[in-house]
Amino acid sequence: MRISTQTFFQRNTSTILDRQARTSQLNVHLTEGKRVLHAADDPVAAASIQRLKQSVSVNTQYLKNIEVADAANAQEESTLAQMVNLLQRTRELLVSAGDGIYSVENFETVAKELEQLKEQLIGLGNTRDGNSEYIFSGYDVDSKPFQINQFGTVEYFGDKGVRQLQVGSGVDAAINDSGFDVFMNLPSGNGSFKSTLGSGNTGSGVVEQGVVFDPSTASSFTGEEYSIHFTDPGAGLPTQYSVYSIEAATVTGAATVKLTGVDLNNAAIATVDPASVFPNAGSAVNVGYIVAPTLGEFYVTINGVSSLPVTYDSNVATAQEISINGMKVEIEGIPVVSDIYQINKYTAPTQYLENQAIEVNGVSTQIKGQPLDLDHFTLSPSINTDIFSTIQSAIDALRLPGATDTQEAERLTRINMAQLELDNAMGIVVSTRSKVGARMQTLSNQSEIGQDFKLVSQSAMSNLEDLDMAQAISDLKMEQTALEVAQQTFVQLQRLNLFDLIR
Repeated sequence: MRISTQTFFQRNTSTILDRQARTSQLNVHLTEGKRVLHAADDPVAAASIQRLKQSVSVNTQYLKNIEVADAANAQEESTLAQMVNLLQRTRELLVSAGDGIYSVENFETVAKELEQLKEQLIGLGNTRDGNSEYIFSGYDVDSKPFQINQFGTVEYFGDKGVRQLQVGSGVDAAINDSGFDVFMNLPSGNGSFKSTLGSGNTGSGVVEQGVVFDPSTASSFTGEEYSIHFTDPGAGLPTQYSVYSIEAATVTGAATVKLTGVDLNNAAIATVDPASVFPNAGSAVNVGYIVAPTLGEFYVTINGVSSLPVTYDSNVATAQEISINGMKVEIEGIPVVSDIYQINKYTAPTQYLENQAIEVNGVSTQIKGQPLDLDHFTLSPSINTDIFSTIQSAIDALRLPGATDTQEAERLTRINMAQLELDNAMGIVVSTRSKVGARMQTLSNQSEIGQDFKLVSQSAMSNLEDLDMAQAISDLKMEQTALEVAQQTFVQLQRLNLFDLIR
């Protein structure tokens, strides 16, 4: 077959260029160490590699989030550990102060140390992380969470948010706890009741905490505020106590009513005192209001007996005590005429014995010391308070003036309640610290899962895209040899010309 010069050159040039391209391609793959550089190299493998790269990228972000979350939780855990130490020291001081061996000077020394502990606790509550963000502010990380207002009360300026980071597929991890939950959501008293002394007490009686010993019974009387009233019947008879409660029956206004006195020696007490004890008929009387001529003033009624001419003035911001025939109620706020409170009588006059349990509606308490006529003690349903108010209450109790039996009883009762609230606070902080520890363990486990996934994914990608170096070098050598053969052949063949044979 006859081959033209043009065809000869085209075929050889094409062969050489093809060999050069294949050699160059092998060289690039060898340099990169990858078998699949483009989708055309292996379409199926390329798609799998792309999916794996996306998974690895997401997993890498999870691992970064784990590092951030772990650092945040580690800082919170350290801060909570310091809080536990401060609260433990605070409780030790209150236990010592309640032993009855301290002098007034000792009380002042303890009060000063408690003030320092309170300041330290506020400082811990305002802890910042490495980004200068407050760790107990919830979502509002730029707001200083705990600040003292003009009245000396600590207020919370953060929110209740709990920030979270995604650390795995469907797995979120909290990186903070709200300062409201840790510091400001503390149940008062022992969590069921808070015990207080009447402001007009003259005896040495000290009330213990109210304990629920029969939950099924106590739950039927939820919300009732119990008060224990003492009477000296005279004629050499022993002191007696009676137990009452007051509860909201129909209330739409904004006033609160407390039972603060029961004088069973008052000649007219029968007109306002329940005629029997629960559950008998006549075991309750109502407290209501009648509008007085002056705007904002009301006459108060107990069992239909009016306080006329004495009125309750809702224009006055402070609580006011109204007495009707030996029954006293303390009112604060703005009522409406339709408001009705109910006074219930649960225990008829009973001889008082020191340290004897006083039980009513599944609730038990004790009175220590010697209460006197008209003394009373209150078991109020627990409400929310904060750790700073608890410490301040203890400080104020230590600084109560005087050392009479009555003043000592007031001081001891308030210190005892502060101890109970400190125990509640300690429980919350320890529980929060445990949650942080559990989160850190979860993060550790998730980190191991992420690292394992990273290793498996990288191994799978390596199998799909990495080059078999020995095979690639062999192929490159073969292509280089083929290229050299093509070049030499072209050189030799182009010399097959008749003019080269002419001498």
